[in-house]
Amino acid sequence: MGSDADPPVLEVTDFYYAYSGTSANALDGISFRVTPGECVGITGPSGCGKTTLLLATCGLLKGGKSSGTFRFAKDLAEPAVGMVFQNADSQILSTTVEDEVAFGPTNLNFPPSDIRQRVKASLSEVGLSGYENRNVETLSAGEKHRLTLASVLSMNPSILLLDEPAAQLDGPGKSSLLMIMKRLKQQGYTLIVADHDMDLYKTLADRFVLMKDGRIQKVSEELLEVQEPPVKVPAAHHRNITGSLNSSAIHLHQVSISQPNGPFILDQATMEIHRGELVHLFGENGTGKSTLLKTIAGLIRPEAGGVNVIGIASPKPEQLRWKVGLLLQNPSRQLFEDTVFQEVSFSLRRQGLSSQEVHARVTEALAVCMVEHLSDRSPFTLSYGEQHRVTLASIIVLQPEVLLLDEPFSGLDFAQRHRLLRVLENHGERHLCTVMIASHDPLPDPGWPDRTLSLEAGRLVEI
Repeated sequence: MGSDADPPVLEVTDFYYAYSGTSANALDGISFRVTPGECVGITGPSGCGKTTLLLATCGLLKGGKSSGTFRFAKDLAEPAVGMVFQNADSQILSTTVEDEVAFGPTNLNFPPSDIRQRVKASLSEVGLSGYENRNVETLSAGEKHRLTLASVLSMNPSILLLDEPAAQLDGPGKSSLLMIMKRLKQQGYTLIVADHDMDLYKTLADRFVLMKDGRIQKVSEELLEVQEPPVKVPAAHHRNITGSLNSSAIHLHQVSISQPNGPFILDQATMEIHRGELVHLFGENGTGKSTLLKTIAGLIRPEAGGVNVIGIASPKPEQLRWKVGLLLQNPSRQLFEDTVFQEVSFSLRRQGLSSQEVHARVTEALAVCMVEHLSDRSPFTLSYGEQHRVTLASIIVLQPEVLLLDEPFSGLDFAQRHRLLRVLENHGERHLCTVMIASHDPLPDPGWPDRTLSLEAGRLVEI
């Protein structure tokens, strides 16, 4: 990366890294250079080392074994590097938007007048002017990503690292992100963006880097296509749910939930979902998909209307324990154990199952979710996509009657997305489980759902 004639802003030489508890290298002999003002796109299938490389660049890899060098230009001001994580929630620390953007400059001991100016300029840059007093928990996924970018910009780093910044964004959100990144590049920022899909950045990146198995495979000024390896996809069963169509799994009747001092998120939402059905819940960021799933799971009580799940009226979360599984949009909020195996086995152990049954069911769930090779790893050292799959394994191992998944494709490459749909289809068939996927993008396989519902202005509309 970078012309040999140009002085590099960053040069990496023969860098190796292995996570604690593993023998395989997550990064294997990485060497590259980046010149000032470039935008470099790093692509490759999920788990190829993109996130690990970004973390190494900004010095955030802790523990493990490493060798090789990172060298930055001597005239760079501190901090030289700022990183926007794939999971925005993992780097938001404050309660209000203004405090979040001011956090970095405050800890760098900038004068108060300078901090105020940096907050104002950074929020303007990402289109969040006027949001200063908003609680961060009220922001949509797209707004949170722009907030984390503003928080990094307020420290004025020379190099910006962005890890799959469009993964949780809908179409308008992606267009807005691209415009922001183009402005930053014009202002002289050096950008390094990692994503398994580089199509969004084809008019932005100066060169593209293809990674596989922790190594750099190819560097090109042309858009590189990720060559997905053949994935063994479980064959789809001939689904027969006719006998269950009179059995309601989820029933909502005129459910209404409003924002604090604001409009309705759900406005008399009504739907009937039967046992074993596969449902796609479609809607742009901020339309209320997550709120709807949490309402079904008993985590949010509606202000009006009725909710009935697997025959339980107005269910509380404890009534649905082990019967309804919810995969949150941010998987790290559901992870807490020391190893992947312990994470997936936790609920089974709480149920008092024998060690033999626990081992058998966990082994199967890990294999189904393509994370059996991560069994001994800490969940907190995994990539975002790997964390999603581990969290899914911890849910399907319980064989719930209803499975709710909030944006489950984030961090997964295209082959893994298709495989996930087959896994969920087979799981639904095998256990007569109702599966609902909420996403802002169309499904990789439009023929997968039995029904598609769109959430528009708080109302559910069947497509």
